[in-house]
Order: sequence, then structure tokens, then C-alpha cells
Amino acid sequence: MESAFSKAVTLMTVALPTMFAVISVFIVATKALHAAFPAPVEDGEEYEDEE
Repeated sequence: MESAFSKAVTLMTVALPTMFAVISVFIVATKALHAAFPAPVEDGEEYEDEE
């Protein structure tokens, strides 16, 4: 039977790199989406409701 420390270390060696991999995928996907669909450039004027 494994000790709690051994289980914790095993979980850390699996979960920590997996977490960084998932975060990296989201960063790459966000950059790709921003490149594919750029936000419109605002000219600094505030938009007012036209009635």
C-alpha cells in the first residue's frame, strides 16, 4: 500500500504538467482566434445612443 506522500507526489507529477499544458492550449487558441478575428480599432470617441 502506498503512503499518502507517495500518492501526493505522483498526483503532482501528473496534474501539474497537465495543468500547464491545458493553459498553454487555451493561450495558443486565444492568440489564433485574435489573429483570425481582430477587434475593430476604436478611434477614441465615445459612442452615444442615437434616438
